[in-house]
Amino acid sequence: MHERIARFNRILKIREDSRRNEQAILAAERSEERAVLDHLTQLEGEKAQAISDFSTAGTQAVSATDLWFQRQFIDAISTDISRGQDSLAEVRTRIAGTEARLVERHKDVRIMETYIDHLKEADMQEQLGIEQNELDDVATMQFSRKGDY
Repeated sequence: MHERIARFNRILKIREDSRRNEQAILAAERSEERAVLDHLTQLEGEKAQAISDFSTAGTQAVSATDLWFQRQFIDAISTDISRGQDSLAEVRTRIAGTEARLVERHKDVRIMETYIDHLKEADMQEQLGIEQNELDDVATMQFSRKGDY
């Protein structure tokens, strides 16, 4: 029984390592998500500033070429924002997948822990039964000796 418990403890350690790996992957993905969100926030600020500059350019004497370049700059920022949002959606999809795998790993660990606990409990009950039988044998021997006198 002890070998069986040791074998399942080794399996449990492997499953715990797998769970820790998924947790590390999730932490990295969350960090990536924060970086993408920060970048998007920065780009949205740049776009707001560019739009503000573009709208104030209309009140000043500016060439059509300058207006065209400002408009192209706004379009480029909008494209970057769109790519950033796509990247954010991709990261969030990966996070959802990792979270699902992490839940499964956690379930596997809990199942294994429960099974090992049951094995330990059964082993303890078996040991207590053996001990009780030995005590009964000793008591029976003591009782039979008293009867001989």
